[in-house]
Amino acid sequence: MRELTKRILVAFAGIPVITGLTYLGGWYFFSLILFVSLVAQHEFYQMQKKLNHQPQFVNGFSTAIILLLGIQTGDWIVFGAMIIAMLLFIHVYGMLRHHKNVSANIGVTLAGVLYIPFFLGLLIYSKSTIDLMMPDIPRAGFRFIMILLIAIWICDTFAYSFGALLGKHKLYEKVSPKKTIEGAIAGLIGALLTLVLVKIFLILPLTWPAALIIGFTIGLVGQTGDLVESWFKRDAGVKDSSALLPGHGGMLDRFDSLIFLSPAMFILILIFF
Repeated sequence: MRELTKRILVAFAGIPVITGLTYLGGWYFFSLILFVSLVAQHEFYQMQKKLNHQPQFVNGFSTAIILLLGIQTGDWIVFGAMIIAMLLFIHVYGMLRHHKNVSANIGVTLAGVLYIPFFLGLLIYSKSTIDLMMPDIPRAGFRFIMILLIAIWICDTFAYSFGALLGKHKLYEKVSPKKTIEGAIAGLIGALLTLVLVKIFLILPLTWPAALIIGFTIGLVGQTGDLVESWFKRDAGVKDSSALLPGHGGMLDRFDSLIFLSPAMFILILIFF
């Protein structure tokens, strides 16, 4: 019960902040993506240290900030050149540190940039693209992000509830022993139902094929992202990415599905809109 209380309190505090910054958009939404990215990236690097890797924290964070600024401003002449310089420097600095496993150290540093801030930063593109493509719909980009977050939450809730109630067949026991095939199917159905309601109530003007494909993608790719992050944790021998959010684990635990979904949603937006 204490864990449930903690989860509710964290959600009660966090949801208004996320909703407000997403609604305001612009640099406010950028600040949200930046904060989540850097905290989750730090957790990822800390997990890698448990495997005796030595990621370059400062260089990884600096590259992430430059990358997200490039996405936000669209000024790739300046920020693109800076990213190239940082990538070169990461390799040179890896040599100058004289640590063992230099290839692995450079690899996990770059993985931390690509897996979290790059993937998550694509939400900035997605939100602005939806706003441009649907000028007659008030706050269309905000609606899309909130639909995505709600669909992920419903997917997780369905997967957990029905998995605990009906689950008999393990989904991928080596990675996540508690997840079941029945729970995964229920989560997929929950995500699809969410997008069906979005279509029925015209929250966004989606065609039926678009609504169903987006819902299916959220259910499939979102749960895959959860499994990928679980594999990172199991590899590092930790239960949670950190203890930052009581009852939830770390930032990476909370946003693992969204991180993996962001590039998939960006691709679908380019296709449908």
